[in-house]
Amino acid sequence: MQMKIGRPALVAIGGLLGVTPTGQALAQDAARLAAIEAQIQSLQAELGRLRQDAARREAEARSARQEAAAARAEARSARQTAAQVTALPPAPAVVPAAAPAAPAEPQVRVSIPGGRPTITSADGRFSASVGAQVHYDIGGYIRPGAGTPDQRGVPKMDTFGENLRRGRILFSFRYDDFTLNVTPDFGGSPDGTVSLYEANVNWNPVRPLTITAGYFKPWITLGDATSSNAFLFMERPSAVEIARNIAGGDARASFGASWADRRWFAAGYLTGAPFASQNVALATPQQTGGTFRVAGRPIASEDWDLHLGASSSMAFDIGRTASGQTIQLRDRPELRIDQNRLIDTGALAADRAYHWGPEFGLRWRNFLLQGEYIRMAVDQSKAGAAPRPELQFSGGYVEGSWVMTGETRAYSTSSAAFGGVIPARPFSFRDGGMGAFELVGRYSVVDLNDRVTRGRPASATGGVFGGRQEVIGAGVNWYPNANFRVMLQWNNVKVDRLDASGTTQIGQRFDTVAMRLQAAF
Repeated sequence: MQMKIGRPALVAIGGLLGVTPTGQALAQDAARLAAIEAQIQSLQAELGRLRQDAARREAEARSARQEAAAARAEARSARQTAAQVTALPPAPAVVPAAAPAAPAEPQVRVSIPGGRPTITSADGRFSASVGAQVHYDIGGYIRPGAGTPDQRGVPKMDTFGENLRRGRILFSFRYDDFTLNVTPDFGGSPDGTVSLYEANVNWNPVRPLTITAGYFKPWITLGDATSSNAFLFMERPSAVEIARNIAGGDARASFGASWADRRWFAAGYLTGAPFASQNVALATPQQTGGTFRVAGRPIASEDWDLHLGASSSMAFDIGRTASGQTIQLRDRPELRIDQNRLIDTGALAADRAYHWGPEFGLRWRNFLLQGEYIRMAVDQSKAGAAPRPELQFSGGYVEGSWVMTGETRAYSTSSAAFGGVIPARPFSFRDGGMGAFELVGRYSVVDLNDRVTRGRPASATGGVFGGRQEVIGAGVNWYPNANFRVMLQWNNVKVDRLDASGTTQIGQRFDTVAMRLQAAF
């Protein structure tokens, strides 16, 4: 609403206020009022434009909301249509002959599973990996009266020494279902000579089955099937070490197969001679033999694992060496710092040799108990009227583990044996982790005496004074992470052995203290 104030009104207002305006003053007031009136009209026009702009923006926003709602509806419809199309059988693709699709650029994947660098092709059919295994041992043998000259021909064991027990570089190449493994070894017993741990080709026509040919360690006995990275002690029990080398052991020429699933394991191999056994002294073909092992896992749960099994091996035809067609059973006192073997049958002229024995393992949470009984035999070759009876030897062990930090030793179905310890909290100054700690204990015995009588020469009976060895051991293992381990162990060793005449004691008693630094990838 607009209001105009005329001259008569101004005069009246002035009278009320006691002021009588002159004509000039009235004219000035009228001009000012006209200016104010013009400003009010301008403001009213600007307010109208602002209202129109607000109405237009509101209309645009309403239109945009409607378009967005329509777009969401179309998207829902498209997803429903795509789901229906996916459920239908795919239509055959039609590619114009004149415009073939350009081939995709090949891509290679690089990964480090378990710390082992692995290169895999884009299609996943080929892969190559490299790994390493280092076991460095230091320690010594403590014998009472070591400073006294020994006139019995008993070897004086090394009071301190070291040995690169294993120094392996593992190369593996896989194409589809075929795998090539080649592993040279720069360690040994003793170290200093480069050798071979394995060189074999494997074929997996179906997942549980593996067919192997080449130099290989056949699966035999629980102690031998356990990875050297997962040993409770630094060395296998002597009974296992002796038995596995009759027709198996590292780098043994082998052809056979294994079947490994969650509950059952079976393996059998036809075997020949070990790697590097060929030499100019051979007069006949190398040894031929075979190995067999079967194992079951009747209980398998988070808290429990029960392992039961049995294994056997036989050398059907003993290979000929510079000493003739002989076999020799012997071992070091479950440590490889000093290389003297204190139990030893010597070279036995033989037609064949074999071993057999049961095995068991029981895990309850972070406790493990396992052991084996092993029976060995040598069928001696006949030579004139001298007695050559079949010789029987035996041995075994029982060992246990308690992982103090609570981790468990997982069961490996591929080898039917218990694996190592992976710490839940790896050692770290930054995070405060301490790794895993494990206490271990073992009793081991092996007897290589047979068909002999104390005080009577072995030649009179055709037997052998190979010696009887007992080892009681204890140790602690520290796992800073999944790839490193530090082992500290003590063994008390008792060897009872007579010389060939049956009259002189050539055994001895001593203790060993040793440590191993282990790295494996």
